[in-house]
Amino acid sequence: MGLTLALTVFAGAFWKGDREQQIAISGVMVSWLVTLILRDPRWSGTQWGAFACDVLLLILITGIAIRTQRYWPLVAAAFQLLCLMTHVARMVDPGVRAWAYATGQVIFTQLYEIAVGVGVLNTWRQSRSASPASAPTAR
Repeated sequence: MGLTLALTVFAGAFWKGDREQQIAISGVMVSWLVTLILRDPRWSGTQWGAFACDVLLLILITGIAIRTQRYWPLVAAAFQLLCLMTHVARMVDPGVRAWAYATGQVIFTQLYEIAVGVGVLNTWRQSRSASPASAPTAR
């Protein structure tokens, strides 16, 4: 489900989205791949590779949020911050179970992707309403 959502938003961003959405979803895809490569399969402690990727992704989406007047990057940054906080919770309290840790990562990543997807939909709708082909003809 998560990969399907990510690939759908990725395709939509490169088909109808703008540069900001393309960068935001590409960041998630790169983070996802690097996390898979650096993942500790035992889940015995903090996933340090995922933590590093999530910090970089938070910096990326915060940079986008600062430069734009749109709202979706703020929502995406908030979900990415929550994703990062699940790492911090695991660092502070090793009693946080692996299932809760992994589930938090998945849920907040998917919510980030949904925020980017909403941005893509809004960009697409805005471009449709602004295109000359959709404007009424004057007779």
